[in-house]
Amino acid sequence: MDAMLLYSETPNLHTHTLKVAVIEAADYDGNFTFDLFRNTLLRRLHLLNPLRYKLVDIPWRLHHPMWLENCDVDLNYHLRRIQMPAPGGRRELDEVIGHVASTPLDRTRPLWEFYFAEGMADHKFALIGKMHHALADGVASANLLARVMDLDGRVQDERDNDTTCAPPSTAELLRGAGRDHAQQAAALPRVIIDALAGLRRLRRRARERGKDPDLARMLQAPPTFMNHVGRRPAQHLGHRRRPHPARYPRGDRCHDSSVRRNPHCGWAFRRVDRG
Repeated sequence: MDAMLLYSETPNLHTHTLKVAVIEAADYDGNFTFDLFRNTLLRRLHLLNPLRYKLVDIPWRLHHPMWLENCDVDLNYHLRRIQMPAPGGRRELDEVIGHVASTPLDRTRPLWEFYFAEGMADHKFALIGKMHHALADGVASANLLARVMDLDGRVQDERDNDTTCAPPSTAELLRGAGRDHAQQAAALPRVIIDALAGLRRLRRRARERGKDPDLARMLQAPPTFMNHVGRRPAQHLGHRRRPHPARYPRGDRCHDSSVRRNPHCGWAFRRVDRG
C-alpha cells in the first residue's frame, strides 16, 4: 500500500495529507511563539519516530524503497513560518492551506513539513502539518500533531535528539532487498492456500444463497455509473448546446458546473450561469 502511494504520485497529483490546528494563544499561560513550538518539537523528536524516517531507493529498483530510521532532521527546512495578512480570517487561511497543499514533498528528506501561520485575528495561530500518506495515514498524522501540541498536558520525556542514522551501502541495500524477497517467496504458498480457501467459501455461499434478481452474481459487479456499463461514447466535443440557466430545488441560481444526461452524446458537463 505504501509503495502504491509512492508510485501513484505525479507532479500534479500529490499523495500527502494535511492536518490543520487553529490555536488560541490567549488560553496558553505564557507567550506562544514560533520559537517555543520549534524548541518543543526539537525536544520531542525522539517520541515522533515517523518524523525521522527517510526514503532510500534500492539500486536498480530491485525492490520498493525502504525507510531509513533515526535520521537527522533539519528543522530549518521542515518548519516554515508564514505571515498572513492581518487580521487573518478563514479566507486568508484557506489561501495559505491551498498553497501548502499545491507543492510536493522532497523525497530526499523526511516526508513531512510543518507551517506555523501567524497573523490571524483574536490572537490565534494556525499549525499546518503536511505528511506523505506513505509515512502516516490521516489518523496517525493527527496523533503526531496532537503529541507535538500537548504543551500543558502530561509530562513528556523530553531530551535532546540523537541520531544513529548511517547511510547504508549498496551491498547492504541489496542484501536487505534479497531477504525481503525471500520472505515473500516463502509466504507465497500460504497466500495461495488462503486465497483458494476463500474462493471455495465464496462459491459455497453463492450456492446456498441461490439466484436472487436483486443481488449480483459472483465476481460480476452490477451495472452502475461507476463502471461505465451501458454508456454510449461521447460525440465530438464541438457538438454542445447553448447553456441554459438552471435552478436548484430551493430556487437559488449558481455558477458551478453540473452534470446532465445529453440524449445525443451520453454524459456531458453543462455550465450553469447566473441569470
